Amino acid sequence: MLQWGCRYRGKVLCGLLIFATLQVFLFLANTLNPFISLSKHQLSQINVQTPRLTTVDTASLPYEAFDEPEGIKRMNLSEASVLKKARAFAELIPDHENIQFLKAAFQPGVDGAPLLDLMSKRPSKVQMEALSCEDDYCFINGRTVPRQVVEENPADMFRFLPPRENFLKEFRNPCWKAPGNFNQETLFCIPDFFIIGFTKSGTTDLYSVLLNHTLISVKDRKEPHYFDRSRRGRSPRMHRDITDFPQSFASYASRGHYRENLFLTYKEVEGTDVLFHGITVDATPSNVWDNEYWERIHPGYPEPPVTNADTIAAVHPGARLIFLMRDPIDRMKSAYQFFCKARVYECDLPLTPHKFHILVTYAIRLFNLCLKRKSVRGCVYNTDTHQLATHLYASIYHVYVQDFMRAFPRNQLYFLRFEDYVKDQIEEVNSICDFLGVPRFPVQVLEDYLAEHEPRNQKDEMFSIPYILPETLTMLEEFFKPHLRELVNLLGDEKWHWNRPY
Repeated sequence: MLQWGCRYRGKVLCGLLIFATLQVFLFLANTLNPFISLSKHQLSQINVQTPRLTTVDTASLPYEAFDEPEGIKRMNLSEASVLKKARAFAELIPDHENIQFLKAAFQPGVDGAPLLDLMSKRPSKVQMEALSCEDDYCFINGRTVPRQVVEENPADMFRFLPPRENFLKEFRNPCWKAPGNFNQETLFCIPDFFIIGFTKSGTTDLYSVLLNHTLISVKDRKEPHYFDRSRRGRSPRMHRDITDFPQSFASYASRGHYRENLFLTYKEVEGTDVLFHGITVDATPSNVWDNEYWERIHPGYPEPPVTNADTIAAVHPGARLIFLMRDPIDRMKSAYQFFCKARVYECDLPLTPHKFHILVTYAIRLFNLCLKRKSVRGCVYNTDTHQLATHLYASIYHVYVQDFMRAFPRNQLYFLRFEDYVKDQIEEVNSICDFLGVPRFPVQVLEDYLAEHEPRNQKDEMFSIPYILPETLTMLEEFFKPHLRELVNLLGDEKWHWNRPY
């Protein structure tokens, strides 16, 4: 119709049709927009200029202080529950008493995605020259960021992220407000803590247990794969090459149902300006080891000049990180079974101890061949060594741990053996609560949950090997001996050799 009016009815009618079309579009955008996180009025009550204050120790408060009246422990609430809880916070949005508005206010976008630009580009040479950079560092938005970190990330990452002092003081979780869809002020957040690794070491189980805490919720989903893959333009699936279109940082900060969960933790506590005491988690276990295809961005380097550890530290230097580590040989066996079943690798089925032995032999030979040209760290991160289902490289823990220890203070890193976690889950989970600064679970709550909790990743005979051949075990123990010695020295405790030779 627009084309007909412009072609046959003259400029006046054409102009009127264009104006009417724009009005219809704006009307639909404002009435049907499913991406609204908070109203302008509600956000205006939060003063973004006020620096975040030192708060009282939330962990000293009883768990019951944040318990739901109906006894709900899980943060993943149904829509009806969300609406019911939202009524309790009606004073935060006094201009909107209609429950339909509350429903819209907590409604996520399509697949949790906002109507923001989902893709970005890494900074161009011209953009880098426009930044305030001196030698190896750039100064952006009140942050000092390594130049190579800026170069390998989406162009919007450190421009969209505000200075730390501008995080909202009303939220314990790092959050800020900024223009979102249709230029409407929106709440954006980054994870307060990370379950950083390692794959096949109990991260899913720990994540599932922690989500029962009234103050802990997931930022997006368990494994958003942003820092290990999407920020570089890689697919969330393993072994996909880097592209020129990384996922924008703004879309990562917006994705997920976290807003409704944070608002459910509202409580006025004397001595602090914090009103919303909830924290969010990113539990992508490959964040610790997956820097694949870094060679495309930093050609000519024998090992990566920066890793995921450096980017996470630049975005949130106050983040706390939890490392679950398992006996390296047991972890390899579990990873082999899991990745073959998930079709990440092409595996000769059914799996057998002998086939595992052949792959292990080849993986060690490939790694040792790499060592003739590169350092241990260079070979651990070498993308070419990552193409076998044995997952050998990801069991060389000390290389990854050392990179994170360089990027973060030691008191922000929590190291836990998978075997200790399985032996006494209740005590280990509550020790993690202490580390996160949230109240401990009541023992009965955890006992009830664990009694009903079925372990994930049940075995399938086609994709499982009942044992490891003695010759395979001997070969692996000899290979890991120097690496376990490095880990023991790094963490200062004999338990980190798992009673293996070292």
